[in-house]
Formats: sequence, structure tokens, C-alpha cells
Amino acid sequence: MEWGNAAGWVAAFIGFLAVNASTIQWLLKRRDEQRQRDSGRVDDLEKQLVELRVNLPLEYVRREDWIRFSGTLDAKLDAMREEVREQIAEVKERLYAGRN
Repeated sequence: MEWGNAAGWVAAFIGFLAVNASTIQWLLKRRDEQRQRDSGRVDDLEKQLVELRVNLPLEYVRREDWIRFSGTLDAKLDAMREEVREQIAEVKERLYAGRN
């Protein structure tokens, strides 16, 4: 084998290594850029999740709490209805007491 051929093969091999090294470097740079973009997206999602956790108790009522509240409200309305019926009965009694 002549030195010229060996030098050519070595130059081709070095060129092949350089192309592969630059490709690997480009891929790693691209991966780092993608990771930074994804990291920004994750930060935004975390911020939105924190805001949701803060605002959720202000806008949401648990089913059990609503049932308890509506039960209490219904009981109060029923009591008021009975008081009004009693008062109406008393008024009717006074109004119609002399007519019978």
C-alpha cells in the first residue's frame, strides 16, 4: 500500500468522523433547545395549576356542602311557611269569627 492511498483513507476517515461529530453536536444542541422550550411550557403549566388551585375553592362547591346547605335552607323555608300559615289562619279566624 502506498503512502498516498493510506493518507487518502486517513483523510476520508477523519472527514467521516468530523461529519459525525458535527451531526452529534447539532443533535445535542437541538435537544437542549427542545428541553428549554419544554421547560418553559412546564413552568407555564405549573403556574396555571397553582392559579387553578387558588381559584377553585372560590368557584366550586362540593356536593356534600351543597346538599347540607340546601337541606338547611329547605328546613328554614318550611318553618317560615308554617309560621305564615299559622298567622294566616289567625287572621282568617278573626275576620270570619263573627260570620259563622
